[in-house]
Amino acid sequence: MSIEEKYPLLIGHSDQGSQELHSIQEVADFICSQGLESDLLITQEDGSYFLNTFGIYIDRIADMEYREALLKALIPMQMELDGTMVVDEEPSPEDKRLKEVNKRLEPFELYQCGNGKYGLSLPFSFLQEPYEDYGQAAFNRFAEEHGEEAKNSFGLYTHGNGYEWEKVFQTAFQDDAGLGRISFDSEAGGFYCYCPDAALLERMGMAFKAICDDPDQLQEMVNRALSDGQDETPGMQL
Repeated sequence: MSIEEKYPLLIGHSDQGSQELHSIQEVADFICSQGLESDLLITQEDGSYFLNTFGIYIDRIADMEYREALLKALIPMQMELDGTMVVDEEPSPEDKRLKEVNKRLEPFELYQCGNGKYGLSLPFSFLQEPYEDYGQAAFNRFAEEHGEEAKNSFGLYTHGNGYEWEKVFQTAFQDDAGLGRISFDSEAGGFYCYCPDAALLERMGMAFKAICDDPDQLQEMVNRALSDGQDETPGMQL
């Protein structure tokens, strides 16, 4: 299955209303036409988040493989609109570097946002084996130890959403001065943070992945972050 076949229908939302998008080219056309007027939101058919833009430029996207395919159609159109004369067909040194970084960061993704910032994300809906339910066991154990069910009556996890992952990240780095340079925009379906300093976000992302890959360390951080009085407990020095 191609990346385009994986998303046969997306919905574009702009100030002009909603529009069905059936292909990568239609998504690119929508961004470059409607993005001239306002920032855009594109969702999946069920209403779940897929991507948003700053004008005609991608801000955040849930599937990085789709992003690469979309940019092939989008960049020439953007360059025609913004007057750039030369299209560089080869990946930039920074793109190549990020690709190598992401091999070590998986399932987290470090990427350029196109607005002078870099993003670090963990979009739960797009995690695949062996990373499906990544880190979820620690949140389930926290729920059970506090007298809660791991899942609700709808079969959804009671803990482990993007906002709680954000708390865990902040707890892990609460003694790190770099935390103050990071902004957060997490949601129920994923953890997202941003910083103009790629090296800082890479360092903290690698350190956070090391915590998440260690069940005991992750459990400790989840317990600290989600328990009352967490501010009284010092974070880890990383």
